[in-house]
Amino acid sequence: MTMTHPEPYGVLLISFSRHSHQRNFVSLYAGHPRTHIVAIADDDATIDDDLRQLNRLWAQRLDVPYVPSVKDALARDDVDIVSIGHDIERRSDLAQQAACAGKHLWIDKFLGATIDECDAVVEAVDDAGITAIVPSYAYGSLLRQVRPILESGALGELLGCHVDLHFAKGKPRPVGDRLPFLHADEGKWKYPELKRELLTVGSYSVGLLQSCLGSAAQVHGTGGGFFFPEHADRGADDFACITLVDEAGHLGTLSAGRVGLGSNPAGGPCRAWLVGSEATAMVDAKRPAIESYLIEDVRALAQPPSSNDWMGWATGTAALHPPVDDDPAGLATALDDLVQSLDLQTPLQYQVAEARDNMEILLAGYQSIATGQEIALPLARRKKTR
Repeated sequence: MTMTHPEPYGVLLISFSRHSHQRNFVSLYAGHPRTHIVAIADDDATIDDDLRQLNRLWAQRLDVPYVPSVKDALARDDVDIVSIGHDIERRSDLAQQAACAGKHLWIDKFLGATIDECDAVVEAVDDAGITAIVPSYAYGSLLRQVRPILESGALGELLGCHVDLHFAKGKPRPVGDRLPFLHADEGKWKYPELKRELLTVGSYSVGLLQSCLGSAAQVHGTGGGFFFPEHADRGADDFACITLVDEAGHLGTLSAGRVGLGSNPAGGPCRAWLVGSEATAMVDAKRPAIESYLIEDVRALAQPPSSNDWMGWATGTAALHPPVDDDPAGLATALDDLVQSLDLQTPLQYQVAEARDNMEILLAGYQSIATGQEIALPLARRKKTR
């Protein structure tokens, strides 16, 4: 089949928010034969000085223009793909603007901060007829290992699935006073010094459960235990569990969060249990591995973290023993899928509607933790969608 766009796709990077993975995407776009970075943009009038300086620094590093207006950047003829790495509270509006401008989308993890914002992105993508990928949920090494097991039929009917996915980052310390668990209904996610970890880590596990099970019908969440005083001081979460039941009655469970440096030499456990009517399988994305705790390595972890990144989510110490997979997060695999979709007009492996459903499950989990009640899906919307 003939490619409809023989030249490499021009990529516009919107923002280098510390709450995004934009910095991790740069080498992907620069190294792929079918993509190249053409500019960096943000709305200078609405961002803080630190972010403005960081955006300009990256433009200098990459030797590309910095455009202080997203509207002006989207009007550029050399922009084919927009990579959105802004704060979660800004992503929905930016994605809608880019879709309306006819640009394809690479969206870092979350479509928006609320379910209504996520719905708006799905509608904008459908209306514009563009291609939009959320790369984090369907391309990682754990799911790449799970998928052929499911497709083989060896498990029989899949009855349930459990996922443990934890990030070994940050320094656990005694927790004193704590705020009541913060409800997430209002879409408040950004804090200068921390991320909410069920949202940040649990989203990957939900992506796996989505691939294994049918549409979620009921969600129950458990949280409120803390390893880190930074989270306790905010009433935010550093660890939580979710149980969901799909429309056919199959069970999915997950534990997700941040467990502290040194708790796992490979950077945190990443494994799934698949329970079928004929067999059960356990898949560990960090195997094969040598898990050694050398005293000098452990001592190195005790060094003070960066003063402007105390929790280590942007500048944290690397895993003592990195995974053997060349693409553990699946970002390179996802970019290949996006390019193939654009070149050959084939569907993506994971659609924005599924990313919206992923966020809905997480929001239901937060509601359940805050209220102590099981939450039925779909969630109520504040405005009517088509």
